[in-house]
Amino acid sequence: MGRSRGVYLAVGFVMNLMLGTAYAWSVFSKPLETRYGASSFTAMLPFAVELALFSVGMVFAGRLVDRHGPRKVALLGALLVGAGYGLSALLDLVPWPLEWLTVTYGVVVGLGIGFAYNPPIPTAVRWFPDRKGLASGLVVMGFGLSPLVTAPAAEYLIGAQGIANTFLILGAVFVVVLLACGAFLRFPPADWKAPAVAATSRRTWTPVDDVETKRMIRTREFWAVWLLYVLGTAGGFMIIGKAKPIAMDLVAATGVTATAAVQILAVFNSGGRPLFGRVADVYGPKKALLAMYLVLIGAMALLSLSTSLVPLYLGIGITGMVFGGFLAVMPALSTYFFGAKHLGTNYGVLFTGYGSGAIVALFAIGWIKDSAGSFVPAFYIGIVLSVLGLLLSLLVKPPRPTAARIVPERVPARA
Repeated sequence: MGRSRGVYLAVGFVMNLMLGTAYAWSVFSKPLETRYGASSFTAMLPFAVELALFSVGMVFAGRLVDRHGPRKVALLGALLVGAGYGLSALLDLVPWPLEWLTVTYGVVVGLGIGFAYNPPIPTAVRWFPDRKGLASGLVVMGFGLSPLVTAPAAEYLIGAQGIANTFLILGAVFVVVLLACGAFLRFPPADWKAPAVAATSRRTWTPVDDVETKRMIRTREFWAVWLLYVLGTAGGFMIIGKAKPIAMDLVAATGVTATAAVQILAVFNSGGRPLFGRVADVYGPKKALLAMYLVLIGAMALLSLSTSLVPLYLGIGITGMVFGGFLAVMPALSTYFFGAKHLGTNYGVLFTGYGSGAIVALFAIGWIKDSAGSFVPAFYIGIVLSVLGLLLSLLVKPPRPTAARIVPERVPARA
């Protein structure tokens, strides 16, 4: 083959490390308020639009990946991301800078992220059919880990160069790295077989049929899985969008201790992706979902009772871990229910559940805080959403007759 299949995981990870700068938007929002007169709502608007267009871009990207392969789509995504950041650097030259950013950053960068984020996932799944969940988890791990690297870099650049030049510098770096990485992506040849591996569990799961997207969206199973995505990510987004203010509100954290909440969230968010991806490989995506919702209920309950830093950090970290887990388990669940052949398009459509959860949560958390004077009611809502997700996880089954089966394997006795 000329190269180890592991290179596709490394390339996908680096691409997501660049794209995950989206989660560092809070670094930009405060300067927008102080310099450009944005309100808390209007400062969040480019970020919210970006997340919405991220999911829209995933749909179109998936269709193109299935038809033309991952490389061309990844390169298109890289160019869109670079163009969006470059155009955002012109905000000082236009009469409506916030509206300009909503279009250039929210729409153009959002679509670019969707086009660049999609290709590494089906690439990883096809190269690692024996480790679908772990492979997708390692690829998207970079997205969750990104704020640890890109947020401090962006904050430094804003202080030294201003917002406009920061957009220009980041855009130049991202387009170069994303183009270089995207050029590596490709699917394995049709006759390629994964290396044989020793059994690591008593049960493995394999999709037995491939469902086309048009047929998939007409099944009730798809809409059940889509709703599971919404329910699972909405609670996480409420925490991700407000981790630092939550720490300040609940335990009066300031300075380093408040910022630590964001850093802990990023570490757990990234670590949860390969962790729960591996759980999906060993026990199946459905059991992984059940575990995640149970853990999420506990994390939300812990946050609602937090009066000191330790339980607060644990609650935020565990919530981030489960949130990250959904981004690894849902591609595996999509493969389990609907096959790998059309995974690019199928998962792109399913990913709109992520975008819907983001929009609802990002606006709801602010409204809850303004209405109740506290973030605690949001945790109660998160518990309710997680309970609904847990119940739905118990009920949902693969579609029939195009279903996936769980095949028991005999584990050789130890010598």
